[in-house]
Amino acid sequence: MNTQSLTGLRRRSLACAITSALVLAASQAAAQTGDQASEDRLDIEEVVVTATPIDRASTELTQSAVVLQGSDLNSEVTNSLGDTLSRLPGLSNASFGQNVGRPVIRGQQKARIGVLQDGMNIFDASAPSQDHAVATEPFLADSIEVLLGPNTLLYGSSAIGGVVNVVTNTIPLAVPEDGFEGRVMIQGDSAADERFGAGRLDFGTGSFAFHVSGFYRRTDDYEIPGAAELFPDEDHDDDHEGEDHDDDHDHEEEEMTGVLENSFLDNEGGSIGGAWIGDNWRAGISYTAYNSNYGIPGGHEHAHGDEDEDHDHDEDHDEDHDHEGEEEEEEIVTIDLESERIDAVLNGTDPFAGFSEFDLKVGITDYTHTEFEGVETGTVFDSEATDLRLQLSHNPIGVLQGAFGLQWSDSDFSAVGEEAFVPPSTTETWGLFLVETWEINDSFLIDFGLRYEDTQIDSFLIEHEHEEEEHGEEEHDDEPPVPASRDFNPFSVSLGAKWEVNDFSHLTFEIARAERAPSSYELFSNGPHIATQTFEIGDPNLNKETNNHYAATYRIHSGSLTGAVTLYLDDYDDYIYQANTGEMEDGFPVAVWQQQDADFTGGEIELRYDFGLTDLGRWQLFGFYDYVDAELADGSNVPRIPPQRIGVGVDWDTERWGANVTWINADDHTDTAEFETPTPGYDLLNAEIAYFLPLAGGDAELEFYLQGRNLLDEDIRNSTSFLKDDAPQIGRNFVFGVRAYF
Repeated sequence: MNTQSLTGLRRRSLACAITSALVLAASQAAAQTGDQASEDRLDIEEVVVTATPIDRASTELTQSAVVLQGSDLNSEVTNSLGDTLSRLPGLSNASFGQNVGRPVIRGQQKARIGVLQDGMNIFDASAPSQDHAVATEPFLADSIEVLLGPNTLLYGSSAIGGVVNVVTNTIPLAVPEDGFEGRVMIQGDSAADERFGAGRLDFGTGSFAFHVSGFYRRTDDYEIPGAAELFPDEDHDDDHEGEDHDDDHDHEEEEMTGVLENSFLDNEGGSIGGAWIGDNWRAGISYTAYNSNYGIPGGHEHAHGDEDEDHDHDEDHDEDHDHEGEEEEEEIVTIDLESERIDAVLNGTDPFAGFSEFDLKVGITDYTHTEFEGVETGTVFDSEATDLRLQLSHNPIGVLQGAFGLQWSDSDFSAVGEEAFVPPSTTETWGLFLVETWEINDSFLIDFGLRYEDTQIDSFLIEHEHEEEEHGEEEHDDEPPVPASRDFNPFSVSLGAKWEVNDFSHLTFEIARAERAPSSYELFSNGPHIATQTFEIGDPNLNKETNNHYAATYRIHSGSLTGAVTLYLDDYDDYIYQANTGEMEDGFPVAVWQQQDADFTGGEIELRYDFGLTDLGRWQLFGFYDYVDAELADGSNVPRIPPQRIGVGVDWDTERWGANVTWINADDHTDTAEFETPTPGYDLLNAEIAYFLPLAGGDAELEFYLQGRNLLDEDIRNSTSFLKDDAPQIGRNFVFGVRAYF
């Protein structure tokens, strides 16, 4: 048995030990009577999930869910949505450096993960390419909800792997009790020289409520523990075959400077909103702007393979983040992202006979994303989208209570430029859904539902026929692109059950058959994709993919010990994935979208023990373990899967102080796809201490905090990222700031 296999066996044994401990603790708890609980044994705080047809506590759902809010959100929030969630069980980060990251749920990412803001789709370009930031600001969120597993019933094909809902409440839900409330914060750090400020104010009177929020951030290139390139010798040999290698030593020395070039982030944005709130009806509208300018690290070279250019790795780069300066031989890539969004809502309780709630939401997004190659405009991505959702919740009909509705979205997407890898496309989707709950008795309930969808995608077939000329230039076929159209009718159905074993624990079961229509870029892409350093080729003949999902969870939800054990299987028919062929085109490896059956199997364990209030404050110990194995039908591995992890930590708080320490160990990732490099494991150690100062008789509060992130200064690479071999995550970083609540 090799060392890696032995390590994996040990970690699986540790996971089994944790599972056994949880079951044993549950058995001991079951032997205790409820009257043995004291004030020191506090039930877990109820956290309501809004991304469901009926608002329920996360512990009352028949599917796995996690919610970050309050102090938990404050401790985890970072510059990207993916990184903010990456330390939670079952979640990881499809990062592109530290400042860009989209959530990965149980190894599934891109078009399979729905990213929402206040229950409506965020139409940006983050799904087609990892270097495209999610157009929302985590620091302005009231909470972030994650539903793990298929959620196609409510949110369609883009949620076959799960949903992330960023709750901002830019359209107020109620008038603040004292007429206004808000929060302000400023923050800096040591590893990127961050300058960040954010504020929010909610106010109103009578039947009118208003919201104003905004943020401003500036960071420099961030510090890393060592070399940017994970395999510098191999990369150098591949990219500069035949060149003089006398500069290898100088190249390595530059990489060891400890700063990742072109990793800066400058962004700002905000929202304004208002609502009229009556006795039974609420109507409101909001406007949100998000602007971001950031560098793409990794030293992407925009020269094609046969062009004879000298790429000097020792060249000094101008640190000015504006698109000015002298042209460099190796052009840096920066992105200028602008998103404007209008949301409107009309909501009524007991709107008319037979119905308990009427909910109509409309979201209109205008998104532009420009990639600059040095000082020149490279590719411009534009997306104009409208999303409409109508949901009606009915009064109980016999034993059934639930909701039905429709969703319509229309997206006009284009990518224009020399290296646009995906042609313009329009996607129109109609969906009808029904979800119902049957509460059989106080101990058992069943959720079930279905969704029918019609997705029409219109685009073009683009042929990249060319021949090499004397100087390596390409002569492209002048034939116009061929119009192409595909129509899909995904149908999804799900069944979930929840059984209250006793007063403090329950079992849940999930069975779902969810279908997903291929996205436009999976169907029609054909060209060089600079961000991922691939020549991407779609398949216009792709079929729908189907996820046969099975999951079971045992959860302890009250008492000193809380936690859960979840096991799941996602059995895919015609799974769509991107495979590296080993061939080259225009100097890039060819990656082809194709499909075959695949299985995702795994599980999560999470535990928390609350010692209650003591003379030394309140202490809580917690731990988690997660693991996913993803294999294709031919026996090969699905690309870019997260490693198994184990984490432990402690929370401590008193009336004025709070602190926590968390350690996470990620295993080496060696179950790689063909042509995918392995990813080394790491140990992540984070800590935080905060001091709370009441003001104005307790009506306001200041919080001073200091966080230490990656205290071991580990070289952290995310195996889910295309950029993992070229750009590590940020090194040791001290984050400091102050928050004011009023």
